[in-house]
Amino acid sequence: MAETGNNGGSGDTREREPVKKQYSRGREITILIAALLISAALFAGFYAFWHYERKHPATEDALLRAHYVWIRPQVAGQVIQLFVSPNQFVRAGEPLFQIDPRPYREHLKKAQKELILIRHAIEADKAAVNAARARVREQEAMVATAKQYAERYEEMVKKGAASQLSTISYENELSVAMEKLLEIKAQLQEAIVKLGDDAVQEARLELAEVEIELARINLEWALVKAPADGQVTEFTLRTGDVVRPGDRLFPFVETDNWWAQANFKETRLKGIKPGMPASVKVDIYGDRAFKGVVESISGSSAASFSLLPPQNTTGNWVKVTQRIPVRIRMLERDSRHPFRLGASVEVTIEKNAPLIEEYAHPPGQTVHDRN
Repeated sequence: MAETGNNGGSGDTREREPVKKQYSRGREITILIAALLISAALFAGFYAFWHYERKHPATEDALLRAHYVWIRPQVAGQVIQLFVSPNQFVRAGEPLFQIDPRPYREHLKKAQKELILIRHAIEADKAAVNAARARVREQEAMVATAKQYAERYEEMVKKGAASQLSTISYENELSVAMEKLLEIKAQLQEAIVKLGDDAVQEARLELAEVEIELARINLEWALVKAPADGQVTEFTLRTGDVVRPGDRLFPFVETDNWWAQANFKETRLKGIKPGMPASVKVDIYGDRAFKGVVESISGSSAASFSLLPPQNTTGNWVKVTQRIPVRIRMLERDSRHPFRLGASVEVTIEKNAPLIEEYAHPPGQTVHDRN
């Protein structure tokens, strides 16, 4: 009985061994298939990522840019009124601040009065010339009369009808009249020179009018206005400040034209060209993406004009991948998400999308260049 039981036990063990081996082999095959599937999925994912990155080059090394100018007064004076506050948006032509206009207003009045005086002086000079000419004509008549008397008495002396003494008297009168005529002609010439010809008279009037225009411009400059639609930043000006021409008072950011400066690695620039659509994500607004377009590609690396540009002049040169600025014009705006100068953005270029023809060729490029 004991042997029979043992034999039965050993018989069961022999029968289970093939099942265990078959189960192990199936598990190995399953694991192998799963590993192959996972590897294939990883490879496909890697290839899809590589293909997407190749067709959609992107960079986080990018900033929002816009034109900005420093507000500088054109005239000197004391600030008497402010029309804006820090970070305020203003329209082109709206006033920013007022410089005391009184000196410039009085200078304008003075220039206008000087024009009146110059016009009066020209008329007076013309009258002086006319008077001198009249005196010349009058004196010429007196010279002619004296000459006739002198000639007549000289004939009478020859005929013995008059004395030589009378002739001498008339000749002296003729000489005095001629000297007086020369003096009056000199006065006429002096009056003509003082009056000047038409060009001189016109120049005197134009000079006075220019002074009026300059005075008017200075008066207008006393009221400083916004040069474009934009935003006042770093505004610290206060009423009572005395400003001078050329003082850098505060920066003014123009808000009509925005672009992103995307600094792509030089190895990622292949195939990028103007006109390609782009997507710009502004970090301030999270996942909010704005439409853009490649407008141009810089002709130099970002480090070319730095204080210490890279120089390959030593034997221990280390090659460093440079970044080339790509200008992305912003085509989309949202009043709920205003742009900020210098804000960080992420730029992605759509290389497979159709080109935007308006920006497909950089300015100045000829048809031959495009071909």
